[in-house]
Amino acid sequence: MNLAVQNCGLSREQVVDQMNDMASAYGVSLASNGVLTMDTFEKWINPNEMSRQMPTKTLPVFYAAVRDTSALDVLARPVGAMVIGPEDQNLLEWARAYFKARDARRDMRNIERGL
Repeated sequence: MNLAVQNCGLSREQVVDQMNDMASAYGVSLASNGVLTMDTFEKWINPNEMSRQMPTKTLPVFYAAVRDTSALDVLARPVGAMVIGPEDQNLLEWARAYFKARDARRDMRNIERGL
């Protein structure tokens, strides 16, 4: 998560502001008082502070703020899943349509042979 923050192009303060704005818009409470502080955020993303981890309910807000879902891959891989973004989703849909069309063309050739 620390790496995602470093690579997102925003300052830590901007990430906290983004998270607070999104949480407010979507009704998610990021902290007991409802507002995420810089101090709490720093503890959550500090790789040496294993006792203070970001609560699960805050993860979608975090990933949206930093526009990086790579940390979700860590959760998905052990169950054989993979997190993909919009570009890969489009490519996957294209591939499915391509193979469906290819199979339909093969079926058409088989039918034509029988005519």
